[in-house]
Amino acid sequence: MSASVLKTSVNSKSPEFEKNARRIVDLLTTIKNEEEQIRQGGGGKPWKSQRKKGRLTARERIAKLMDPGSQFFELGIYAAYEMYEEWGGAPSAGTVTGLCKSLRPHVHAHCQ
Repeated sequence: MSASVLKTSVNSKSPEFEKNARRIVDLLTTIKNEEEQIRQGGGGKPWKSQRKKGRLTARERIAKLMDPGSQFFELGIYAAYEMYEEWGGAPSAGTVTGLCKSLRPHVHAHCQ
């Protein structure tokens, strides 16, 4: 059995292709930076508050559930993105939800 080969008319050397490729890289960089900021949650003040109460953040609790070296596929990271700014925002709508490996093949983790 052989796979079919699709022919393309895309010229990867054209200025338009290079412009589009740069634009995609820029957009992906923006998304990566936004996601990293969202993963910070509320930042320093809420983290300090959790520590004072002897608690871990939601992402820290999930990390303890995960098998070492496994990835966490976060769902809904953009929930409530740029909403409720007048109250300091609501990164990930105040919850962390995703999939990871933990002793069993797949686990759905949800923490507030």
